[in-house]
Amino acid sequence: HLALAVLATAGLAGGVLAGDNVISAGKLAKDAKDFYGQTVTVKAEVDQVLNDHSFTLDEDALFSGPDVLVLVPKMVTPQLTHDQKVVVTGKVRRYVKAELEKDYDFFTEGKLVKKDYKVDYKTRPVIIADRVATEDGRDLMSSN
Repeated sequence: HLALAVLATAGLAGGVLAGDNVISAGKLAKDAKDFYGQTVTVKAEVDQVLNDHSFTLDEDALFSGPDVLVLVPKMVTPQLTHDQKVVVTGKVRRYVKAELEKDYDFFTEGKLVKKDYKVDYKTRPVIIADRVATEDGRDLMSSN
């Protein structure tokens, strides 16, 4: 019966699956070590779109530090914009430059980190996104 319940739930357009661990970007940034290796769903606003494969989530916390980095192996569509509310699902990893460069051809830290955007990503979690969508369920990942 569980499989039927999951299938029925998955049929809801853009609905978050009942088993998903929905958290805020602020909670993820603050308690990153609790989430490493887990798949999470984060609802947040887009802070900066860095390129076709990466963007940051605004953690919306008072006196917050840098935002959460999202890497998208499949690419995001041009419809992804600053301040857009999104739902991101993916696996949480530590920011380890050498591992990310090895695992993802598109990832080159030099391209990501501009001099005017001083972010110490090493203290932040990275989400490797399987899904990026608007709050109402429109897919923001490229089919390429």
